[in-house]
Amino acid sequence: MKRGMPVLGRKGKVDICKGKPKILGISSGKRAAYDCAREDPLSLWLLKISLEEAKKAGAETKLIDLRELKIGACKECYSTCPAQCRFNEKKNQCDCYMWKEDHLFVKEKKPVPIEKAYDVLSKNEFFKRLHDEGWYAKGDDMWKVYEAMRWCDGVIFATATNFYGRPALFQNMFSRFTALDGGVEKLWGDGKNLKNSIRYAKNPKNRYKQRLYNKHVAFINCSKEGDSVTPNLMKACTMMGMKVIPLAVAYRVNWYGDPTHRADTPNTMKDEYSIDLAKHIGMKIVEEVSLSPRKYGLYTDAI
Repeated sequence: MKRGMPVLGRKGKVDICKGKPKILGISSGKRAAYDCAREDPLSLWLLKISLEEAKKAGAETKLIDLRELKIGACKECYSTCPAQCRFNEKKNQCDCYMWKEDHLFVKEKKPVPIEKAYDVLSKNEFFKRLHDEGWYAKGDDMWKVYEAMRWCDGVIFATATNFYGRPALFQNMFSRFTALDGGVEKLWGDGKNLKNSIRYAKNPKNRYKQRLYNKHVAFINCSKEGDSVTPNLMKACTMMGMKVIPLAVAYRVNWYGDPTHRADTPNTMKDEYSIDLAKHIGMKIVEEVSLSPRKYGLYTDAI
C-alpha cells in the first residue's frame, strides 16, 4: 500500500458522497451451494443481515460477491516506482488491466472484442490466438469493485480464515486496492513508461491521492480456525486512511466437534450473539457515516 504524509495547504479534488449513506458489502467466500461445497459461505449470510440492518437505518446498500467476478492479481508496479501504478477515475481502472471485456488482437496494435474477432479471423487463427497471451487480452472485473468502493461511504468485508490467512478471492481483490491508494491518473495511457514514472516520482510537487481516506469499514469473519485475519486487515485499512467503526467485528467460530461439519450452518443460525454483532455493525456503520463530512481522499507524499 502507498503511504505518505498529508500535504497541508495543497488541496486536490476529493470524492464527496451525498444523499442517503451508502454501504457496500463484499463477500469473499468461494464456497457455493451450486459447487463442490454444496453450501454458501456463512459469512455471506451474516453480511446480508448487516446490510439489511443498514438499510433499516436509512442507508442505500450494495452487495458484491467475489465469486461472480474475474479479478487478476496485482502486478506490483508500485514496488518499482510509486508512480508506475496508475488509476483512471473516469474508467475506474488501473492500467495493468486495460480491458473490461475480453479482447483479441486481430492486428499487432488493433484489439477488438472477442466476439468480433471471431467474425474477423478464420476459425483456426482465432483459436490459435485465443491460447496465446501475446494476442489475447483478458478482461478484468476489478473496475466494478473500484467503482463501488468510490461510490460507498462505508464497506463491510465478509471473510473467513484459511490456513490462518485471508481467503484467496479476498486477497486477490484487496491487493489491487494499491491503485486506489495512490494510483497516478496523470500518467494514464502512456504504456507504463518507466521513465515517465521516475520523472513524476522525483518531482517534489507531485502528489498521490489516497482515495479510500475517511471511508468507514467493518468486518465479518466465519471460520474453524478463529479470526486471525481481521487484526491485520484492520491495520491495512487504517494505513489507507479508512476509519474502523466502534465494535467493528462480527465473528463466528465453528469448532471441529462435529466430524461431518454439517452442524455449522444450523448452529450459526441459532447463534444470537453472532447475529446481534452482524446487526450492530450494519446499524453502527450508518450512524458513523451520518456523523461524518462524507468527503473522501487525501493527497500525500509517497514514502
